[in-house]
Amino acid sequence: MAGKEWSDADFGGLPSVLVAAHELKTPLALIRQLALLLDDDLTSSADKTQIQQRIIRTSEQALQLTIDLANSANLTPSLFPLEPVNPLALCQQVAMETKFNAMLYGRKVSWPKSSRNSQLILANRTLLGRILANFLNNALAYTEDGSEIKVSVKATKDAVRMSVRDFGPMMSLKEYRLLLDEMETRKTVRTRPESSGLGIYVANQFARAMNGRIGLIRHRDGLTFYVEMPISRQLSLI
Repeated sequence: MAGKEWSDADFGGLPSVLVAAHELKTPLALIRQLALLLDDDLTSSADKTQIQQRIIRTSEQALQLTIDLANSANLTPSLFPLEPVNPLALCQQVAMETKFNAMLYGRKVSWPKSSRNSQLILANRTLLGRILANFLNNALAYTEDGSEIKVSVKATKDAVRMSVRDFGPMMSLKEYRLLLDEMETRKTVRTRPESSGLGIYVANQFARAMNGRIGLIRHRDGLTFYVEMPISRQLSLI
């Protein structure tokens, strides 16, 4: 099925306080529960080590989400200037930044290989990196055990598409159409069960600030989220 592209109108502007509160309430409640387990004498040393790692991962994700929300409300060109960016080099950077998170989830991620002849895009490295990280976090949460998450970069005539393909539970055509309908009628920005989709909202805001766009493709065994960015006509300074 062809990809679905979204605009600001699809999300109805900034997310409501209710949506933001829902997204932040879940990790805070989880951190509290995990902290209580650390004080339980019945919790083994090995389990406490895993709990500590999970607390760190959850708190870092919640903190980054608040930073992303703050940035999405002030996407001025002076704060986030555009420049020629090598998408394959950016993938390597995001791979290093998310390596620990992938290990905690027990997931394998396939990344595209670097190439000197990679087509440059016009983007802001920080914002584009956060888009990929949000897509990847979604994939890590929903990919089934034993399946590999695939990150790919593909150049077209005027743009470069960076995609994150997960292999999660099968989504029926009815559910897929309902998901898109909900977004277009501004009822919600949900993307998967138990998720408000706030990370996808942020990704959409960041992409549009860079003259790019995000989209979604449905598969029999998962979803692909992608961002398309215009090809840079400037010479690389690297």
